[in-house]
Amino acid sequence: MEYIIEYDAKNPTSILEYARKLIGKTFQQVIDDDLSNDQENKNNKGDMGQLIERHHFHYECNSDSRPDFPEAGVELKVTPFKENKNGTYSAKERLVLTKINYCEVVDEKFETSHFWNKSKLILLIYYLYKKEVLNRFQYEIKYANLFTPPVEDLVIIRKDYDIIINKIKAGLAHELSESDTLYLAACTKGAKSTDRTKQPFSDIPAKPRAFSFKPVYMTYVLNNYIIPGVETYEPAFTVDEVEKSSFEDALKSRLLKYVGLYVDEIERQLNITINNKNKSYEAVLACNMLGVKSNRVEEFAKAGIMPKIIRFRKKKSDNQEFRIEDFKFSSLADEAFDQDIIDSETGEAVGWESSELYDLLKNRKYFFLIFWDDENGTLFKGSQLWGMPDNDIETVRKVWNRTKTILKDGVELVPSTDSKGNISINNNLPGIADNGIFHIRPHANKAYYVLKDGNVYGSGKLSDSDVLPNGERMTKQAYWLNRSYIEKQLNQSLVKTY
Repeated sequence: MEYIIEYDAKNPTSILEYARKLIGKTFQQVIDDDLSNDQENKNNKGDMGQLIERHHFHYECNSDSRPDFPEAGVELKVTPFKENKNGTYSAKERLVLTKINYCEVVDEKFETSHFWNKSKLILLIYYLYKKEVLNRFQYEIKYANLFTPPVEDLVIIRKDYDIIINKIKAGLAHELSESDTLYLAACTKGAKSTDRTKQPFSDIPAKPRAFSFKPVYMTYVLNNYIIPGVETYEPAFTVDEVEKSSFEDALKSRLLKYVGLYVDEIERQLNITINNKNKSYEAVLACNMLGVKSNRVEEFAKAGIMPKIIRFRKKKSDNQEFRIEDFKFSSLADEAFDQDIIDSETGEAVGWESSELYDLLKNRKYFFLIFWDDENGTLFKGSQLWGMPDNDIETVRKVWNRTKTILKDGVELVPSTDSKGNISINNNLPGIADNGIFHIRPHANKAYYVLKDGNVYGSGKLSDSDVLPNGERMTKQAYWLNRSYIEKQLNQSLVKTY
């Protein structure tokens, strides 16, 4: 069937105006509207982008290396977002841009690269993902807009691109990790997790990968360029500052004058007083040291960076473990096991990749501010930007799967009494000694347990506990990284020896 094209395929504005006719429709409505006089194709296989290409813009998906609308230079991307429990919005996933050909990409220049040709003008069509909607065709299209990375973002994107390319040129494509970069990532892209492909400067096969914008960056794009006015942030750096060096070097340079000073000296120099018992103390102190007026740093939001103070106390035994985030047993139990969700495109199990913990580890970087306690107070030693390496995330994945199995089978809560008559409750969730990286432990003011026999233990109250799938109650828990693991990730000059 031949269609009358109702837009000018050479004009980005015309393409955008036609795309906005999708707003308010479900994918099923788009298909039904297109097939009202065409009964030939009822399968509608493929991803959501292909459905829009076929049934709205009326062209078939192809392997052309040019943008989807080559004469207009516009690339079409259909991507989901979700509404969070607090009413905010976030991107549901990364935005995959173009596959990386290791043997060809090393000879390309950024300005004329396949990646930039497909990414410099993107027609973003956002649809609202809802967990309770089981039929993907019933998702509603909410927004359509053209997007070009702004100058301040492009500086960091180019640096991310260079990091990826330089690693390939060094024969290390097999060591690429999304934690290497800030906004642009080299995400895995293969039909199976065991897939490998050749790289030009090493005989070691590497995982197939694609250039992609990270979910945290796409969340920023959504809230600032697609839904204008939802969020406001304050930039920490000018384009020139970041262009002269790496982003981490720019951060360190800004903080260099505080290295060797005690906290009270830093506060006096900044002419501020911060309550160190305040939960946002780290963020407030970091932002003031960086010279921004709020704790809503634009570059941190775009890259998923969280400031985190690591304090080496006078006694090593007083050093605190590293909390990632609290979690609820019901939410963890509701997440699908790896074997329960299979990606329709790749055939890979992605239950883990849809989990809250994976999102926290994969899409979050930490900006560590390191302090040492001594007899004179708390001394600032320096800073470091860090993201968890892929190999370590894989270790956590195995622990996550095992934890879900424990929840499914029932957490073992066993009372024990010490020599002084004090009762504690032991459990079989992964502890500090379990794997060297990750563990689960309480994060509540006081302990509170209600066991299946009805007995209550602990000095806390009901609000200090969370209900387990089997109906018992247990002190609220959190995801933690082992302190010893974090210290191994730090530059050794920042680690205090006792």
